[in-house]
Amino acid sequence: MDPRLINAAQIGSIDDLYALIHEDPYILETIDAVPFINTPLHVASAYGNLAFAMEMMNLKPSFARKLNTYGLSPLHLAIEKGQTRLTLGLLKLDPDLACLRGNEGTTPFHMLVRRGEIDLMTEFLLACPACVKDVNVNGETALHIAVLNDRYEELEVLVGWVQRLRHMDAESLETQVLNRRDENGNTVLHIATYHKKIKAIKLLLSSPAVNRNIHNQNGLTALDIMQNQRHSNRTREIQETIRKSGGKSAKSLPKSKKVSEILRSQISFKEHLFTQAARYRNQISDGSRSALLVIAALIISTTYMIALQPPGGVYQSNAEEGSSNTSNKSVVGTVVMNKSYFNVLRSVNSMAFEGAFFMVFCFLPAGEEYIWAFIWIMVPLHVSYLVSMAVISPDKMWYLPISVGWVMIVVVVNMVVFFLRWKLSKKKETELRSELILEGLTTLDQAKGV
Repeated sequence: MDPRLINAAQIGSIDDLYALIHEDPYILETIDAVPFINTPLHVASAYGNLAFAMEMMNLKPSFARKLNTYGLSPLHLAIEKGQTRLTLGLLKLDPDLACLRGNEGTTPFHMLVRRGEIDLMTEFLLACPACVKDVNVNGETALHIAVLNDRYEELEVLVGWVQRLRHMDAESLETQVLNRRDENGNTVLHIATYHKKIKAIKLLLSSPAVNRNIHNQNGLTALDIMQNQRHSNRTREIQETIRKSGGKSAKSLPKSKKVSEILRSQISFKEHLFTQAARYRNQISDGSRSALLVIAALIISTTYMIALQPPGGVYQSNAEEGSSNTSNKSVVGTVVMNKSYFNVLRSVNSMAFEGAFFMVFCFLPAGEEYIWAFIWIMVPLHVSYLVSMAVISPDKMWYLPISVGWVMIVVVVNMVVFFLRWKLSKKKETELRSELILEGLTTLDQAKGV
């Protein structure tokens, strides 16, 4: 690089820069052609010349992503030299620079965590939320780096950040970040346990997303690591903390099972049904699904209105006097229409009502959260429908008890089934031996498209 250009970058002279460009219009192109070089932007970043750096970013944005011969970008150098204003200036122009991997895969965000620049850390998280999941060549995340460098406050910020994420894949990202393993298979919890960082351990265990029983390449859980160390009051305290949060030793955990073993096994009848249902659901386009859900909602509304306002109406209290058909007060509020016709209407209306609910259930997005939300809405509406039908029915003395009885039977049967499945899963529970599943990067259901 021309020494005059280096001098211009050091003193921050934009006029000298354009004088050199006027002399040689290809001066910056020549520098850009070299794969690893100290560009004028590197020099300006190291010396903190903000105006010169912004002008260089305007002329040659590619310089911001170029590494010098030491594997450092201009943003790396600005952080290393403590140039806070220039660091923020580069970040504003290109937030993705926070994830730029340099020497040993270290990103600028990793450097901030290592140095303990907590205020700049938060600015980077706000500008580029994805930087929290970046790893270096050793597989270490920013959380690993925080624990290894005794940066407890920075660790608090990182854990608090992933716990507060609200975007679509926030829960999955939280699991990935907190359970990511380095090249030795150690999660942040393993690292904190090896170094007896009790404050970090308690902080990590306070998050439900942290896998207490994930094992490293040596087959050790966090509790195993603690048990293998020399006994002391501190060691016993950490062991008790891990146990109380659900941590177990590797020997007490269910036998791990490879995903390949599951795929090689014979498919069960239940799994076959769920697979067919998922395939049918995925074959329907979003437009068709939306149209069917609208139709189902209209059917539910119409059939529910019939329960509230049956054809012909109901007998009113003022009809009791002067009418031979209403001599008994028990008929007040019951349907006027013929009993035989009403029985047919009640049967087909209830079939349509139940069928519409089943249609909505079938087209719900996959996921337990949607199913439970639907149940919370469906059950009260279903009960109110049965009560309305019982009130207007001439035979309410037997219809209501039978309807309520059926609802109770269905609820009890489902509770028993769920309980038995839960007990069975506890007995036969196995841990899947998959790096991606253990670290929350995917699930078996997601891999199968469920």
